[in-house]
Amino acid sequence: MQLEFHAFKPADLVGGDPALDLVNTVTARDTQPRDWLDDYAGLLRWARQSELFARGDLNALDALAAESPAKAAAALARCKNLREALCEALYALAHGRQPDDAALDSLDQARLAASRAARLVSRDSRLQTQWSVERSGLDLIAHVITAYAIELLKDTRLDRLRVCDGNDCGWVFIDTSKNGRRRWCDMATCGNVAKARRFQQRQRDD
Repeated sequence: MQLEFHAFKPADLVGGDPALDLVNTVTARDTQPRDWLDDYAGLLRWARQSELFARGDLNALDALAAESPAKAAAALARCKNLREALCEALYALAHGRQPDDAALDSLDQARLAASRAARLVSRDSRLQTQWSVERSGLDLIAHVITAYAIELLKDTRLDRLRVCDGNDCGWVFIDTSKNGRRRWCDMATCGNVAKARRFQQRQRDD
């Protein structure tokens, strides 16, 4: 898989869930996959765009990565392992198959690691699970996304899970359209490209 620097933007977060958006940090899975998490800094760029994490936490992760590049690379590898296991499971479910045991085992290992780092806190008279840089270290992003992934895999929204029909894409998303027939991750990108190609084909046929 080719590594590629990418400046993340809001249009890159169209999955409908943070776990899906992490899977979509690889583009063109259907042709020549390009991995936008080219290094730990790339993961931080994605996390900043996701708006899931406090700026102070991301700054602390940036400092930790600078202090120990080897540990940052290992944490990135664990996050990518989570991403690819989740992708395999989601692709299988989207096509009516059962995820393979290796993917489920990887997700379970990620779940256990995230659980060990979590702590319960009380907010507004409710208990919540919380992760911190102090407990998760450079795995903070992976731990938080693991929690989203496990909840998503148990959610009825998976009935609307789709893989984009666009060429050079392969992104996953939750279809929130009224009729449940959304084909593309984003009409403004893959949808318009597909429409343009159909128009060009009709022109050639005529």
